[in-house]
Amino acid sequence: MIRSIVLAASAIALAAAVPASATEMRVKVAGKSAAEVRAEIVKAASTVCWQDIRGEALAGYMYPACIRASVNDAIAKINNPALSAYNAANPASTVAR
Repeated sequence: MIRSIVLAASAIALAAAVPASATEMRVKVAGKSAAEVRAEIVKAASTVCWQDIRGEALAGYMYPACIRASVNDAIAKINNPALSAYNAANPASTVAR
């Protein structure tokens, strides 16, 4: 069972535009469904990405890509088939700032 994950906001797609970040958040996922886990990951990614890119000239454009990359990276690291399938079926719903 998934106990927790560490969500690292390392938006690989934005590596050239945004300096690498060491910001992390721990997301507790024990006993949650795939939908609940993904929602928690998206929420954490939203917070971390916004902290990393706020103040950037193109933050509004960089923010959704950062969230997508962070969520996909975190879910890949978890390596849970049900969560991966849910993420693939429900792509790119980001939180607006």
